[in-house]
Amino acid sequence: MIATWGVRALIALGWLAVLVGVFGVVLRFLDVQNQRLLVLASAAPYLMAAAAVGVLLLGITRHWIGFGVALTVAAVATLSQGPLYVANSAPASGPELTVMQANIWLGNADADSLVRQIRDRNVDVLTVDELTPEAVDRLGAAGLESTLPYSFLMPGGGGEGTGIWSRYPLTDKVHHSEFVLSALSARVELPDGASTALYAFHPVPPWPSDPSLWSREMDRIKAILDAVPADSGPVIVSGDFNSTRDHVKYRNLVTGRYRDAADQVGAGIQNTYPADRQPFPPMIAIDHIVTSGAQAQSVESVVLTGSDHRGLVARITLGG
Repeated sequence: MIATWGVRALIALGWLAVLVGVFGVVLRFLDVQNQRLLVLASAAPYLMAAAAVGVLLLGITRHWIGFGVALTVAAVATLSQGPLYVANSAPASGPELTVMQANIWLGNADADSLVRQIRDRNVDVLTVDELTPEAVDRLGAAGLESTLPYSFLMPGGGGEGTGIWSRYPLTDKVHHSEFVLSALSARVELPDGASTALYAFHPVPPWPSDPSLWSREMDRIKAILDAVPADSGPVIVSGDFNSTRDHVKYRNLVTGRYRDAADQVGAGIQNTYPADRQPFPPMIAIDHIVTSGAQAQSVESVVLTGSDHRGLVARITLGG
């Protein structure tokens, strides 16, 4: 039997766990602008998981009021995360593209390894963040153009550069110069007259940058995507969004006609960052592939040797 002081300690710990869970839920549903809160919102699933600890501790101590509160918070947390693991895509028939998103960490990722992945996975379209001029040269030397011969590149110093490589011709190339880090779009012209608009974004991170700048860039991405005519055909959006599904700004992007590819197939949270802290796995999902007028068939994260991100590979059927 647990002594009275032990029961009280467990009850206190249980309530503390509930409060942490509530904090995680609140962070997920509030459009916060504070830098620290934005960073904590990235960890909302871990904070919400504390509610399950509260359920356990308040249950074994028979603190039924607290148990009921903890159970309610845990249920809300489950409802917020559970749908990510349930496929909700509709059947689709049409041309298929395999799209890869890769943040190569200031150009430092291993070019040979990346090109091997592209070949092994039959990637058709590659979007690259933090593309430096030196990385362009290394990727060329590794033979990237022999697999993806068409490109639209805006390399730059540090994390500024962005690039698109494609198996198919690219038209309607646009550099969206209003962003701090290069943002690009183009149309991928597939055989038999099919095509898709492709956007490669990389908004600034909310930390250590000014979070209001991150917020404005996320709003600008939404405005650009909303301005795409709904009858103009499929749209694929790929990049390091520096935001998770637990940020309201990102969820605003993937409502209505735009959908996160991982959500379409029920792939759950595909953590991509940080990927350079072995033996610890990546903890947050900030790289995303988004579609409109298309259906993801599979999504998986992949190792990018030499990068602090994992990559994403999505197999997408145009149409639907």
